Amino acid sequence: MKKINVIIFIFLFVFNHTNIIVYAAYSKSGDSRGENLYINFVDNKMNQRFYRFNTNTKINKMLFMKKITDYPTAVYSRSTKEVYFTDKTKNQTSQLFKKNLNNNQTTQLTNDLNHVDILELDEKNQILFMRVLLGDNDRNFQMAIYDLRNKKIKLWNNQDKDTSVFMMDYNPKKKQLLLVTNSVKKEYEKIEQANKKGIPPEPPAYTLSIYNKDGQKVKDIKNIELFLTGASLSTDGNNILISYFNNPKENIFSIATIDMKSKNTTLLLIDPTVSMRQPEYNKDKSGFYFLADKNKQININDEDVNEVTINFYEIKNKIISKTWLCKNGQVVNFYVEK
Repeated sequence: MKKINVIIFIFLFVFNHTNIIVYAAYSKSGDSRGENLYINFVDNKMNQRFYRFNTNTKINKMLFMKKITDYPTAVYSRSTKEVYFTDKTKNQTSQLFKKNLNNNQTTQLTNDLNHVDILELDEKNQILFMRVLLGDNDRNFQMAIYDLRNKKIKLWNNQDKDTSVFMMDYNPKKKQLLLVTNSVKKEYEKIEQANKKGIPPEPPAYTLSIYNKDGQKVKDIKNIELFLTGASLSTDGNNILISYFNNPKENIFSIATIDMKSKNTTLLLIDPTVSMRQPEYNKDKSGFYFLADKNKQININDEDVNEVTINFYEIKNKIISKTWLCKNGQVVNFYVEK
C-alpha cells in the first residue's frame, strides 16, 4: 500500500439499548476534574500541533509542532519529556520518531516499517504500542511493540493476513489493550456489492477483544456490525465506550457503553444534528469526553464550517459542556491521560 488516504468517518449505528437520551442540555461552564488531555490539532496552514490541556487549571501548552505529512498522531512521555510521533521519510514510508523536549533533538526510531499511524504508551513509558503496515502491498494493519529501553521492535504473531486492526486503546491501570479488528476481505465484499447495486454499503463487522502487553489474546468481548468511529476502555477496566452512526444518509450519531462482564450495550447519548466520535471516560467514570462538530451542509459564508470541539458529557446530570476549542483548524484526535 503505497499511499493511505486518511478519511475521518463520522457515522453511527443504533442497536439494542436502554436509557436513551435524545437531546442533552449544553453548558458553557468549565469542569473541575483536573485531567490532562493530549490533543492533535491541524491548523489552516497544515501544521500538526500537539497540545496538553489541563481541564482544571485551563492551562493549554503546545508541546510539539510540525508540517503534516500523514495522519497526525503523537503521544507524550512525562517521565522523559519526549514526544513520540509518526512522519513521512524520503522513501515515502511512515516511520516512528521521537522529539526530546529537553534538548529539542528529533530522532528516527524505525526504518523498516511501511506505515505507522496509531500510538499508545504503557504505564511505565517504556513500551510503545503501534498499528503498522509491514509491506508495500499489505492491506491488513498489524500490531507491533517498540521497546524504548533496548530500542527493538517486536511484531505480534499475526499469521491471519485477512484480519486487520481498526482501533486500539491501552488501559495502564489494568494493563489491558483493547483491539478492534475486522476482516479485510468481507469489508471489500460489502463495498463491491454496494457499488454494484448503487446503494450505501452495509456496516463493517468488528470484533472487540482484550489483549495483554505480550500480544496474547485474553478474551473476545463482542462482535458488532456498525459504522464505528471510536472505542476506548474505562480506567477500571469494566466498560468499553464506543461511538458510531446509523447509516450514511441519516447520520444519526450515538455513544454507548458495553459492560465487559455481561456484554450488554447501553446507549448513553444520541444526536441527529451533531457528530460525536472518539469518546473516552474520565478517571472516575462520571462522564466522558468526545469530539463533536455540527452535522450540516457546508455554506460558502459559514466561518466555522470545520469547528471541532472536545466536549464533556456528565452522565448523572445529563449535561454537555464544551471543554476545548481552537479556531483556524480542526481537532483530529485526542486522548485522556489515565
